Amino acid sequence: MMGMDAAGLLETNLAEVWNERDPARRMAALNRLYHPDAVLYEPDREVTGHAGISETVGALLGQLPEGFRFEPVGTPLGHHGIAIARWQGGPPGQVIVTGADVARIADDLIVELHVFIDPPPVTE
Repeated sequence: MMGMDAAGLLETNLAEVWNERDPARRMAALNRLYHPDAVLYEPDREVTGHAGISETVGALLGQLPEGFRFEPVGTPLGHHGIAIARWQGGPPGQVIVTGADVARIADDLIVELHVFIDPPPVTE
């Protein structure tokens, strides 16, 4: 993991944590990508540590249909220990949610991850 840039760290996080339905594989990725005392900030909650983050991700994935995936949109950006990555999620061929992750990174590990979910489009 040494030397992974902020963009690569967030892309790997999306693929190996947020899309991983197997708890053991998700925990292995958390151990590689996140500081042990990392904090996940979502709009309605705050969770600390690998176990709590894994449980939160697992609960979310458990509510989503099989085949649902989070995919990066564009290239993540980062400098001075802060990175941002836009993403979209949905079943194959559909986008039902979009948002962005903003991470504080230290020593090549995610220390804080702030998840922002875009409001649904206004329909008339």
